[in-house]
Amino acid sequence: MRPHRARSSNRPAWALRVAAATLLATAALAPVPAAASGPVGTFIQGLADEALNQLSPDNISQEEREKRFRQLLRANFDLQRIARFVLGHHARQAGPDQMHEFMALYEDLMTLTYARLFAQYSGETFAVKRVTESEGGRYAMVMSEVRLPSDKDTVALDWQVLTEGDRHAVVDLRVEGVSLAVTQRDEFGAVLDRHNGDIGALLDNLRSRIAKLKEHR
Repeated sequence: MRPHRARSSNRPAWALRVAAATLLATAALAPVPAAASGPVGTFIQGLADEALNQLSPDNISQEEREKRFRQLLRANFDLQRIARFVLGHHARQAGPDQMHEFMALYEDLMTLTYARLFAQYSGETFAVKRVTESEGGRYAMVMSEVRLPSDKDTVALDWQVLTEGDRHAVVDLRVEGVSLAVTQRDEFGAVLDRHNGDIGALLDNLRSRIAKLKEHR
């Protein structure tokens, strides 16, 4: 693994920016042989192309951008699987109503965090490098690189994709080997640990964060 370069004191926030920039950068997508990318690589390219077309125009309102992003999120990410993963063992302590509310708040948090970043495309370039599949083909990793316009180095961005039948869904993004899902699980876990595993406290925390994001639209 390459040594990590110093980026920011808030690495998760930087990782989110890189992930959003990568989706937008498919205007410069390098061609990948069909044998190398296959259906999963085609899925990621299609997702990125759609994100570029739907979310980067500067003539749409932030509310419209959020609406479009939410639709892409629901269609292309396995939100239930991700949400349960980021709750970790605490998911077993959540009642049905709490789990339902957590899912709704998690989707809101993802939408409000990511959607506004798509208005910030600034010439990043992106290339799919290769796709590796697990035995049986249920999980695959789409490995790609993004080059920031002000940076001569590349950043590794890997997409973990779950395939069930004919449907593909993103279940994680890894930036320079750092899993965003694991980062969120650690973050939520820290909140829960401070409140003795109280799911209600985490829900309050998410409501507060979402309210602040809405204030700064």
